[in-house]
Amino acid sequence: ITKRAIDEALKNPREIDMNLVDAQQARRILDRLVGYKLSPFLWKKVARGLSAGRVQSVAVRLVVEREREIENFKPQEYWSIEAKLKSKNEKGKTGEFSAFLNKISGETIEKLAIKNKAEADNVLKNLEGSDYVVSKIEKKEMKRMPAPPFLTSTLQQEAFKKLRYSSKQTMLLAQQLYETGYITYMRTDSTNLSDQALFAAKDAITNLFGQNYWAGFSRKYKTKSRLAQEAHEAIRPTEPSRTPESIKSGLTPQQFKLYDLIWRRFMATQFKEAVFDTVSVDVEALPAQAGGKYGFSANGQTLKFDGFLKVYPIKYEETELPPLEEKEKLELLELKPGQHFTK
Repeated sequence: ITKRAIDEALKNPREIDMNLVDAQQARRILDRLVGYKLSPFLWKKVARGLSAGRVQSVAVRLVVEREREIENFKPQEYWSIEAKLKSKNEKGKTGEFSAFLNKISGETIEKLAIKNKAEADNVLKNLEGSDYVVSKIEKKEMKRMPAPPFLTSTLQQEAFKKLRYSSKQTMLLAQQLYETGYITYMRTDSTNLSDQALFAAKDAITNLFGQNYWAGFSRKYKTKSRLAQEAHEAIRPTEPSRTPESIKSGLTPQQFKLYDLIWRRFMATQFKEAVFDTVSVDVEALPAQAGGKYGFSANGQTLKFDGFLKVYPIKYEETELPPLEEKEKLELLELKPGQHFTK
């Protein structure tokens, strides 16, 4: 609900859609059918004054079913084999790197293939005296796309993860930002973005960060769920040019942090992708003893262009491998078995 949207609506009145009226009445009836039975039960078992309707009752059921799955889960043991290797032609700064066993006799093994210590010890025994040779090097450029704009659910998740705000606190602060006209409506299941917002985002990005950071086109998102009602836009700043710093003095510290998160997430959607240089290396252990050939793999990743990470930083790991050449012999520093359990 923005000034422009209200002006447009007043210029273009339409007939009342009775299907929408009936849908709202049906929701009210469902709330009563479900809520009048469930709420008194909550008063007895949990606390007075709680209410549950057509939404909360289903949510509780989902939580209970998931909790039972967790209780019934049986962890499985599995082992990994890590080879710490050193490049003999040390052209770079780092000559050492780690590679993990991923092939036996040319066949790719599954994550749970080595099931216990005895099997891991058998692999280590077969690897005794092996030479380690680089068999393949593959270099690629990998692009990482920005996440879609916030829905109610993703805003709550991200605010908890990044700001440690509870869902209740997040929605209260979002309500305040909405009422003061800083963000669009905060109860939404849609990733739709208006053309007006997309054009404004382009201008803001080119002015604040430079033409090089704009995606070059307006990036639109589709809601994956078939059941999404999509009555509203995604959660976004009403004016993309209104930076968090420019309104900081008029907000509480908590409101500022949430607005900053919403503004950055929306702006990131219209940025260029982040670009990484990746390298994957296959290493063969030759000649392994009776157990056949063993293959190890190592992966490296370095940031080439930050793109949307400039405005919406996320965790990523940079792993730099030493300069390697195919058929190069490597020095084994250590073979390290590791015990793990599925969670």
